Amino acid sequence: MDVKKIRSLMPNINDMTYLNTGWSGPSPTYVVDAIKSRLEIESFNGPTSPEILESGQKIMSDSKMLVSKLFNCMPEEVVLTDNTTDGINLILNGLPWKPGDEVVLCDLEHPSVLLPAYNLQSSKGVRLRMVSIDLSSNHNDIKQSFASTITGRTRLVMFSHIQYSTGLRMPVSAIASIAHKVGARVLVDGAQGPGHIDLDMNALGVDFYSSPGQKWLLGPDQTGALFIKHNLIPEVQPSRIGFGFSSNFNLEGRFDAVTQSVDKFSMSTTSAPLRAGYNAAITKILELKMPNVEKRNLELTKILKEGLSSIDGINILTPLDGNECSALTTFQINGADESEAVLQLWKNDKIVIRAIQSQKGMRVSTSFFNTEDEINKLVDAIEQLSNKAKA
Repeated sequence: MDVKKIRSLMPNINDMTYLNTGWSGPSPTYVVDAIKSRLEIESFNGPTSPEILESGQKIMSDSKMLVSKLFNCMPEEVVLTDNTTDGINLILNGLPWKPGDEVVLCDLEHPSVLLPAYNLQSSKGVRLRMVSIDLSSNHNDIKQSFASTITGRTRLVMFSHIQYSTGLRMPVSAIASIAHKVGARVLVDGAQGPGHIDLDMNALGVDFYSSPGQKWLLGPDQTGALFIKHNLIPEVQPSRIGFGFSSNFNLEGRFDAVTQSVDKFSMSTTSAPLRAGYNAAITKILELKMPNVEKRNLELTKILKEGLSSIDGINILTPLDGNECSALTTFQINGADESEAVLQLWKNDKIVIRAIQSQKGMRVSTSFFNTEDEINKLVDAIEQLSNKAKA
């Protein structure tokens, strides 16, 4: 992978060390140019002229095609969303719930998983069952924990593919297999998936997978996609009704609702420029080939973990090796406040990482565009902070 060439397309990181792609990635010029080009086309040619309308529709259909290649699924299984949380809510509010139905989730989840589940509990009378995951747990431990929590009343199992708080990669296919044995559906928060690790919806065996465009794909905000397994599309009802809900209606209130197609989730006008940027982001990732991108991400992570492990006073919370690993690394500096340490890294060294308050730690995202020198710079800066905390 020609990292130097990639970085030449990212002038926005020339004056900093950007290691926070797990929150939001810096968009390269090919993404920004795609957005600007589409904005200019619409501005100069009229947003509703026939040619512009047609080209806008093509951008949306291209989005579904590109996501299907990234996910290894059918375009007909892709819903275009605003972000990961949008897709999660679409599923949670669209499934038919009965009081006493159970939802199984785990205690490492992002608030965008926990809070919609809490709301479901209060509004629908659904019971939540929480799996507790120790930070030292391996895939077999996690599998057993979910197996002992899932019951015959479990309607949905929801969890993150990669835990935002620790970087733990979950055993998705194993958990999905357990859930399906009792007839439960599986919803995966894929906020840290696309552009980070290679994806295959068939191999994962999930029913629903919600993802963003602005993180590891390096696309724009307010873009994302939701996978819905084709045979489950009729089961999920739109909680918000828009033009895609029916193409045949009259003023007497009669209409034929769309049930078999993801078109039923379509609302109204969406941003073709933002979606054009999203398409450019996915196109580049597909060109680079996700197995290569994932390999590069993990190689940088290994260098980081080795560096952090050599510093006295550092506690690494993330799995050090094995199938549990991802390119997110969370650690603590003994005696240092995580938020203050993150601020000092920016002020002193122009390094961008983030604090994870739930773990009282700091998280580093090592993306394919980062360099070994940047990792070493971070390790040196962390060592200085650790020495200061001990003084």
